Amino acid sequence: MKKHMDILFKQTGGIDLYLDLYMPENKVKPPLIMWIHGGAWMYGDRKSPIMLWQVERGYALASISYRLTGQGVFPAHIIDCKDALVYLKKNADKYGYDPGKIIVAGDSAGGHLAALMGTSNGHKDWEPSGADCSVQAVVDYYGPTAIGKEWPGLREGDKGVDDPNAVQSPMLGAYVFSKQGMARAATASPLTYIDGSEPPFLILHGDADDIVPFKQSVYLRDALEAAGVPVSLHRVHGGGHGFAGADINSVIDAFLDKVCTQ
Repeated sequence: MKKHMDILFKQTGGIDLYLDLYMPENKVKPPLIMWIHGGAWMYGDRKSPIMLWQVERGYALASISYRLTGQGVFPAHIIDCKDALVYLKKNADKYGYDPGKIIVAGDSAGGHLAALMGTSNGHKDWEPSGADCSVQAVVDYYGPTAIGKEWPGLREGDKGVDDPNAVQSPMLGAYVFSKQGMARAATASPLTYIDGSEPPFLILHGDADDIVPFKQSVYLRDALEAAGVPVSLHRVHGGGHGFAGADINSVIDAFLDKVCTQ
């Protein structure tokens, strides 16, 4: 494994944003996984990407930073992710991966941002003019998909979804149940943008998750299916907010290998 650490990809408002790039040995122009870390949009870092085992399977992996809550409010998070993608596409020849095969992936808040990357391609307010922010696939580990309470069927009191004291309000920069907060919540929800142009999705979610309810991923799957987008929801029975295992890895392996050979 070749490592290119602490690559500066963006400077904004006095904040430096970096990514770490891991390259497989003896692989010509491998596909690239762009990893977005979780942490409730307010903490966490890029230094422990969950999908690092894919480098041994022949995939490159770039683990990125983005402005956290406290450094910027939404849409700062997604703008940084898109800028990281633009940087990675522009520098593909320099580092040696395939810019035409980029998969975006993330867990929890990073799963939300990965899903949003997959559904909001072409959002002119979030992307540099003329930039290509398309990706070939999305891997979403238990990310919130319907921010706030505007989506029918959500239970009040779901931690991390409807709790007004939870993380949505700081992320949005407005009380989530206020008029302004609800408008921003809709803007931040991947479900808002689905139109059938999305790349294939793999969603992984535990049905005992007490932070992001399993139904959030059901909503995303159903909306993508209704739009004709290839999507698979892998239900981890008894899984909480975070899980691992060879069986889960094998599901991801099969998905990546399929989308990268099409």
